[in-house]
Amino acid sequence: MANYTGIAATTAAVANRFVTTTNMIVGAYTIANASPVWQGGCLVTITHTSVTGTDTLGTITIVGTGVDNQPLSETITPLADAVATSTKAFRTVTSATGAGWVINTGNDTLVIGCAAGSIAAVGSGVLYGIVVNTTAAAAITVSDSKRTIATLASSIANGHYLYGPGVEFAGFLRVATTSTNDITVIHSGSLPASIA
Repeated sequence: MANYTGIAATTAAVANRFVTTTNMIVGAYTIANASPVWQGGCLVTITHTSVTGTDTLGTITIVGTGVDNQPLSETITPLADAVATSTKAFRTVTSATGAGWVINTGNDTLVIGCAAGSIAAVGSGVLYGIVVNTTAAAAITVSDSKRTIATLASSIANGHYLYGPGVEFAGFLRVATTSTNDITVIHSGSLPASIA
């Protein structure tokens, strides 16, 4: 049985999508937006900035739902003056809670956002095709956790681009584009990674 994910927005990274610039805290952060700009899920990013010396960063627990709409959580350890990325794909983020943070001299800051690319499915599965609903303004790259599966060039005409009986993907199925292309990705549903 095939599922589909429609994507009609850029899938460029948005570093502050879930939590805008704020001081690090022990406790709940204010969620600015509950989902990525695009349809599908994303890997969550935490970008840390030192202010006066680096604080003891602790951890941040992200709670929400996965691309299959099931409850999902992950605890992420921020990286000093760098970006830490979740290993799980979130469709929504309902809370972000800091623990173990200890101030050094001045409050370090952070933002929580989305890595680039819409994640249509997780685990293992099959990509059956891509429908370009409107002539693509920018290239569309489809990949899984191991490789690039297909790249559709910018200005490609609208139509169906099918992949024979299907192409297997593992880990996740991610679609990346830097424009508001209107596409539909036809794929199997999310399957547990243990089946991969």
